[in-house]
Amino acid sequence: MSRRPADISREQYEALADRLGGLERALAALAADNEQLAADNAALARELERERAESAARTEAAVAEAVAAVRAEMQAAIDSQAGENARLVEQFKLLQQGYFGSRSERVDPSQLSLFNDCEAASDGSPEPVPEEGAPAPARRRRGGPRRVDMSKLETVVVEHELAEGGRACPACGAGMREVRVEVTRKLRMVPAHLVCEEHRTHVYACPACCDANAAGEDVPASIARAPRPAEAFPRSLATPSLVAWAIEQKYALSLPLYRIELSLAQLGCGVSRADLSNWVMLAWERWLARVRDRIRASILAGAVIHADETPVQVLREPGRSAQSKSYCWVFCAPACDNHAYDYVYAPTRSGDVAAAYLSGWSGTLVTDGYQPYFSLGPGVTNVACLAHVRRRFAQLARLAGGDAAAEAAGGDSRLALDGRRMVDRIFRAEDAIGDVGPDERARLRAADVAGAMGELESWCRAMLPHATPGLKLEEALRYALSYMPYVRNAVGEGRAELTNNRAERAVKPFVVGRKNWLFSNTPRGAEASCGIYSVVVSARESGLSPLRYVEWLLEELPLAGDLDDPAVVDRFLPWSDEVPDRCRVTDAQTDRLRSAQEEPIADVDPGRLREDE
Repeated sequence: MSRRPADISREQYEALADRLGGLERALAALAADNEQLAADNAALARELERERAESAARTEAAVAEAVAAVRAEMQAAIDSQAGENARLVEQFKLLQQGYFGSRSERVDPSQLSLFNDCEAASDGSPEPVPEEGAPAPARRRRGGPRRVDMSKLETVVVEHELAEGGRACPACGAGMREVRVEVTRKLRMVPAHLVCEEHRTHVYACPACCDANAAGEDVPASIARAPRPAEAFPRSLATPSLVAWAIEQKYALSLPLYRIELSLAQLGCGVSRADLSNWVMLAWERWLARVRDRIRASILAGAVIHADETPVQVLREPGRSAQSKSYCWVFCAPACDNHAYDYVYAPTRSGDVAAAYLSGWSGTLVTDGYQPYFSLGPGVTNVACLAHVRRRFAQLARLAGGDAAAEAAGGDSRLALDGRRMVDRIFRAEDAIGDVGPDERARLRAADVAGAMGELESWCRAMLPHATPGLKLEEALRYALSYMPYVRNAVGEGRAELTNNRAERAVKPFVVGRKNWLFSNTPRGAEASCGIYSVVVSARESGLSPLRYVEWLLEELPLAGDLDDPAVVDRFLPWSDEVPDRCRVTDAQTDRLRSAQEEPIADVDPGRLREDE
């Protein structure tokens, strides 16, 4: 302790000392507070820096998250747009192919170009140009038999002889003798012509009885009229030949009535289309309907039926507008049975039509993928068309420009090509079976065809995850997976075919005719047209001339007796042994008639496949 000054009292000194101690303690406290504040400031600074760092990190993360979300949204939009663009491009190519490309699924090398028949008939190689001064090359003679069979044609002989004065030898003047006759056959067209048949029925009377009757005696005047056979169209200008010709023109050659009317006018006879229509309707309702009913009974008596349908327009249908769409349904027997085809008119495409037609029938029904066919009850076993499965893959493979281009393109094009080839493998296995009976065919299918079908189904299931969603390949794979179980139903039924081409080919004559005559006026006319198609197509497929067959029906049915007896009408069915030979055509002519009406099956209309299935 410092020494107390002399001039300060003890009490003052101690008071000052206490005061100084208090100041020192206050200073120490302030120093301690200052240190605490400095520590707090440092902590606050650290906290502020941490908050700033966390805020910056949160801001950066939020910005990154927002940017990522925007990028993801934009990428999704780009992917969606790219998928939509790919779908539209694919759809455009399919439509372009449908309208401008080949409708056939296989190339027929014998088919000529539509506008370049002469060029298509040649081999396409340019003619060699001979060098100047070189002799002209000898014309190559084409060998082989003639393509036209003239053996059944009327032959008119035209002689080409030297005149009597021109037979002297130019060297010595002696007369020349004939050593041979060179025969060259040509075809000459004799235009059709109409003949007026004047039927004169002679009437006879007894002069004595007539004179006695005239004199008032009670004696009847005996008069007898020469008998005339029953006619299909009594008291009418029409004859079986004329009506059969009109039916052939419209239903076999697809000409509308106004063109048939024009043809008759050019032959010098003005028969109106109203008369033609009435004659055809009369032929149908009185005579041909009986034959169609037995054709239908034959189809329903079989174990396998093919079915298809196509639109038709009927203008005056009660309760419906003229623009309403009606339908012609086709039911036919398989190739191993008779050539029976039945066309049925219905105002709707409802499955009730097929259900009503097949009511009470049980068996195997071969169709496309139209769903009402697959809900006809437990007695019907459905077989789906394998050609429809192939068609979807084949369309996509063709879009790439052919097999080689599809292989090079890869992706969906290559997968579509692989799918089509796997279906082709099934068809090759079926073709290898050959012409055998139904039971043997079922046995061989179980051994060979069933395995190829299982491979296709497994491949489709494995490839589905690799297909681009929303595009046609995914649709083709899903379609195959949906209908292959129904395709496999054909394995155990040797009468069933793997495709519905039989019914689809039968639709084509109706479609070709519809494109010419466009519509039916009334339901009665539509029913008659469908019924006559049943008779005409069944006759053509049975190897008959529709013209001569229908003419024979109209000549003989009025003389046949009780047409309510099925056994009587069965004698007139196209496959009956009682059909005369004059109604038959050769196998070559039958094939030519069929090839003129048919092509390898594709869709009749470009958009029809999607509409059906």
